[in-house]
Amino acid sequence: MKTYTWLAVLTILALVLAACGGSPSPTVFVEPATQQPVETHAPVATQSSAPTVGTEPTAANPAPQETQQSSQPAVTPVVGVELHRITAEGGLTLVKDLGVHWIRRNALLWSEVEPQLGARNWEAVTGFETELRNAAEQGMETILIVRSTPAWAQMTPGVSCGAVSQEMLPAFAIFMHDLVARYSAEPYNVKYYELGNEPDIDPGLVKPDNIFGCWGDVNAPYYGGEYYADMLKAVYPQVKAADPQAQVVVGGLLLDCDPGNPPESPAGSGQYADCTPARFLEGILENGGGDFFDAVSFHAYDYYYDTLGRYGNLGWHSSSKINGPVVTVKTDYLRSVLGAHGYPDKGLINSESAVLCTGEEAKCLTETFEETKSIYVAQAYASARAEGLLANIWYSIQGWRFSGLVDKQGEPLPAAKALAFSASQLNQAVFDQRLEQFTGLMGYAYQRDSARLWVVWALDQDQTIDLGSLPAEMYDLYGNSLPPAQQITVGVEPIYIVW
Repeated sequence: MKTYTWLAVLTILALVLAACGGSPSPTVFVEPATQQPVETHAPVATQSSAPTVGTEPTAANPAPQETQQSSQPAVTPVVGVELHRITAEGGLTLVKDLGVHWIRRNALLWSEVEPQLGARNWEAVTGFETELRNAAEQGMETILIVRSTPAWAQMTPGVSCGAVSQEMLPAFAIFMHDLVARYSAEPYNVKYYELGNEPDIDPGLVKPDNIFGCWGDVNAPYYGGEYYADMLKAVYPQVKAADPQAQVVVGGLLLDCDPGNPPESPAGSGQYADCTPARFLEGILENGGGDFFDAVSFHAYDYYYDTLGRYGNLGWHSSSKINGPVVTVKTDYLRSVLGAHGYPDKGLINSESAVLCTGEEAKCLTETFEETKSIYVAQAYASARAEGLLANIWYSIQGWRFSGLVDKQGEPLPAAKALAFSASQLNQAVFDQRLEQFTGLMGYAYQRDSARLWVVWALDQDQTIDLGSLPAEMYDLYGNSLPPAQQITVGVEPIYIVW
């Protein structure tokens, strides 16, 4: 019998609970509500006039003024949502109305289409194909997860979520060639293919047919990323042969905790978590896999701390009071790994983003949590755009651990309105710079056609700041107009400022 660390035990428990609900489940490093996140010093305020976007703030450089129409290049929208069914009943009409561009769909199952080697049964996925057509007809971009190894190709017999055996990698590559040839063209127009979902999990920790990728290996130095690279080397050339424009995406990495700075467990014990699973990408790169994928998908969840606008992720030493959504920290980690191996420009997709509510259900069924969810929506998409992500995918329309954008009757929650306004402001915005001249604020500046946009919020206490001049427009996180003012008070609820 295997002996697991405390982290593995927590992972098993979380994944079992998620399996019952059909939703993915990252390891939960829950910080006690009574324990405040570690404080850091915010940037020192200059309290000078706001800088013109793209320049350093100086006394001679006041708040942005009107400029001529820019020659801004076309921008790929960043806002996405995962749907469990790409149908009107599944939320397609709603997310289209909200301004969502990306839909993530889990999953097309190899085991269904090719239950016997060489015997393709595309009829088994006709309903799924209808969903893909639905998305294409609405002009939306689908990120398609491909998973589930058929019995004849399994490295570990009986484990469909696990790796493909070495001798059957060519068969998987041929299958992917045919799948891409079929779905990258009309009427489906799928260009993004994500290989597995959270492959950085060992198959011994989950059910054998789980929705997770479970390509992990607790005995490997990089937790199985090395072998995943072998798969990419086989698949990538076949995908590009089928459609040079198709994008091979590393399956959404769980990244349960920071391997460079593991968290103590429990806090203050001097015992540290085993964060080896988060080295999965490093294993891919160490085994020469860097030339055989186009983008890396990863998951970035935060956990509600029972107070308005407060959340964090203890596994990554991240909190709303320090850095905002954990996506910023995980992005920094992934870029450091990719850069160290010579691939600084690989695309990144946060394919599961949300603030989750755990523990007693009563605290999750409150206006305070719903307001916090709306706050998080605005902060997460603003951060994702600033980090240069290809897409940021909310998980999900129905939700998991109270993260949904709709209630049980399918009616939009306040977070849906916050998402719609975020999409309207950020989908065509180009990030310019962080706003670091104000004490205690997180803020980003963007260029959008001839307008300049700021998104700002307080990390902790409300902050009163002087913008240096009067902006043209101001809005709250739901898009409600605020009276423009030169001196404003900013709380944890983001404010959109248009110059």
